[in-house]
Amino acid sequence: MIAKETPLEGMNMGTIATVAIRELSGLHSIDLRVMPGSSTQTAVVEALGIGLPVKPGQVLVASISGGSEAHALCLAPDWWLIVGFHEAEQKLAALLLENHHHFSVVDVSGQRTTIELEGPKVREVLTHLWDQDLREKSFPIASVSQGLMAKAPVIVCHIAPFRYRVMVRSSFALHLWKALVDAAGEWV
Repeated sequence: MIAKETPLEGMNMGTIATVAIRELSGLHSIDLRVMPGSSTQTAVVEALGIGLPVKPGQVLVASISGGSEAHALCLAPDWWLIVGFHEAEQKLAALLLENHHHFSVVDVSGQRTTIELEGPKVREVLTHLWDQDLREKSFPIASVSQGLMAKAPVIVCHIAPFRYRVMVRSSFALHLWKALVDAAGEWV
């Protein structure tokens, strides 16, 4: 596998008491499209060895080989983004050869750059750039949403208390990075 180039190579705002912003480089990602509730979806889940969230906006975290974590993000009723699971395509290869399973799996690792924000003021920083309600009751841990942040199309995941991931198209990564650092300036 060829290492993915990143537009944010070496950029890190560092660990600050109120918010830290860092790139998570090299996260393997696949788009998975399959009919929900179908026998094919059941076969895909079995082959992957991880579950898929059932509702758009949900994230399922799964432990995979080597003690790593994979995240399955439900972006639409028939669309999942699987992040951090390098073997996913290999596990699904046999199913693709069978004529009675109809689904799509595409490596999209090079499409997006992932920026992680963490700290007690992370919600305030994101609120400067994100119109959606990030309060716990509206956007709890294990939630995902798509939208625009600083005019860049993004996917936002609430990963853990005070930790969010923002996945942005690589061509917008530097623009979004600068906007996030600027928004965080108030809390540094």
